[in-house]
Amino acid sequence: MQIPPIIFGTFQYQNQRELSPIVNSAYENGIIGFDTSPSYHTEEFLGAALEELCTSKEIRRQDLFIQDKIDGWQMEEAKGKISCHVETSIAKLHCNYIDALFIHWPFPEYLPETWQAFSDLKKQGKVRLIGLSNVRERHVKKLMEETGIRPDVVQIERHPLRTCKNDVRYFQSEGITVEAYSPVCRMDKRLADSAILKSIAQKYKKSTGQVILRWHIDTGVIPVFMTKKEARIKENVDIFDFSLVPEELKAISELDINYKIFVESACCPGI
Repeated sequence: MQIPPIIFGTFQYQNQRELSPIVNSAYENGIIGFDTSPSYHTEEFLGAALEELCTSKEIRRQDLFIQDKIDGWQMEEAKGKISCHVETSIAKLHCNYIDALFIHWPFPEYLPETWQAFSDLKKQGKVRLIGLSNVRERHVKKLMEETGIRPDVVQIERHPLRTCKNDVRYFQSEGITVEAYSPVCRMDKRLADSAILKSIAQKYKKSTGQVILRWHIDTGVIPVFMTKKEARIKENVDIFDFSLVPEELKAISELDINYKIFVESACCPGI
């Protein structure tokens, strides 16, 4: 299955009771892609919610797209031989494979070994696509030089205040799919009050958030969004009945000030 055009993230969910109705609402509104991580502590909640969804609506596993991650502590604990952690994640997710698996942060220690294990898991069919999260062009180039293994997908913090123009251009030139987390920058005041975004939103009778999500899609990037509101899910998927023109894409991209929400890791300088 190809990566869906928009993905629902499960960061900050506390229990299955909270997550299940939102997962159900997401599916009813056309979302089939779901994102989790061991560090989010939502794998079990998502697995149970999706199993419940599949049973109640007679959905096949192959009709959903589930992506997960391997965290730094797992890389260190296993010294790169992370297959045992992936098997644990698969069990928690109540499935027999993961559609896309990411290295969450490119910690240099055990990175090549972990990446080789990812490739092996892909060959075994345990993982369909392999990816890297929180990377720049230089991380990917170096890892490809060291291992000869190209990622299928990367996931980065990206929004109009941080467009990652050069990185995105490089990834796309290499045939690597780009996903964006925090795609609307938590609706930073500088975006919410932007005259440019307000004008474009008014033109298309959409919200500022919808315009930003459409900007991602029209620049070839897949947004990964998180919300606890069903109304926001409906709003976020209502973006496929319009497209932005080149001048609008350029104007939004020019809002870039290289602002990053998440602080850089001391182990991954320069992210």
